[in-house]
Amino acid sequence: MNNNPATPTISVILPVYNGESYLESTLKSIQSQTYSNFEVLCVNDGSNDNSLSILQEYSQADQRFHVFSQDNSGPGVARNTGLEMATGTYVIMLDADDIYEPTLLEELYASAEAYDSDVVVCRSSQFDDSTGTPVDSWWTINVAQIPDQPVFNAADMRDFIFTAFIGWPWDKLYRRSFIEENAIRYPKLTNSEDLYFVFLSLALASKISVVDTPLISHRVNRSGSVSGSRAKDPLAFYESTCLLKKELKKRPDLYEKTSWGFLNWAIGYLVWNIETMDDQNGRQAQLKALANDEFPELEIGLHSPAFFGLEPSIYGRYCALLDEALENGSSSASTKQQKRHRIIPRLIKFLDGIQYDGFLRTLRKSLSWFKRKLLKQAASQPSSTIKRGSDFALTGKTAVKRSSTLV
Repeated sequence: MNNNPATPTISVILPVYNGESYLESTLKSIQSQTYSNFEVLCVNDGSNDNSLSILQEYSQADQRFHVFSQDNSGPGVARNTGLEMATGTYVIMLDADDIYEPTLLEELYASAEAYDSDVVVCRSSQFDDSTGTPVDSWWTINVAQIPDQPVFNAADMRDFIFTAFIGWPWDKLYRRSFIEENAIRYPKLTNSEDLYFVFLSLALASKISVVDTPLISHRVNRSGSVSGSRAKDPLAFYESTCLLKKELKKRPDLYEKTSWGFLNWAIGYLVWNIETMDDQNGRQAQLKALANDEFPELEIGLHSPAFFGLEPSIYGRYCALLDEALENGSSSASTKQQKRHRIIPRLIKFLDGIQYDGFLRTLRKSLSWFKRKLLKQAASQPSSTIKRGSDFALTGKTAVKRSSTLV
């Protein structure tokens, strides 16, 4: 396909930081796209290797490539720079170390046009950077959590909008007007900034479509990657999660419908961040924060274990991490004090409930919770079989009644 009017249809944003060892392979895969009506906004994020020279060579040889340089500020800020420069109807934010199938842009664009999508998501594969061997990545799209229809939104899958897809931006094509109308930008964080942008856009999108084909080969186990530098700011993931929650709560109807899925995703993201932290100092900082109850916005102490039943193993893994944190003596408070539900977070939750549900309904909910506690109906460990309440509808490819059992 060879379309080349004055205004590009797709703006490709490519943040680059010290990528000389792999950058040319990525640029070639972008240049070889079957859909040619695009611009590439290469944002050199303060590289101190040969990356800038490589980018300049491509921009001189291909007028679709444009180079911008800034002081090193992280990928989120670099993507924001690209968004400000973008002129296309659609925008995609690719990583500078991945390889893209020749039909990536063509297939995403076709889906967006066919369904008038705000966001189009494609499947990706992975390969080990050191060995070149493929890495199983079936989980990049959880098909079982997606409605069995060509286009959908958060209301159609409110329990799963945060778990059906991965919180990285490079496998998603966005309608630029949708991004601008909702003023969606990346927060200035050293890591985890992408989850805010990705999940907020998915939650707000009126139409989401999927290309269930691997169109991207994602490089993993690369030294110096952003995913390998979380130890520099081990609590950034929580800050980004809080920013996302704050933005979602500005839309009470949306948050009410998606809060169960969000909080289940959030505890899973907390557990994943600690379990996969391979830097000892970073892990200790996370465990200390956990022992000191520094993650109140996740509301873990405000719900019974059965509430966190989207992934049945998560609550047990969380408890194991909490036990580890307390055994390490990370907290100045006693173990007994740490295991109690704190009064202040519950008071905040109560006042928040009054704002959204009214006093009487919030009071009834609180009394109901207190009654369950007195009757000891909340198990200390999550059951592998969890009864869902009537407050949330379970969505997905297989229709399940509200009173059904989640296994």
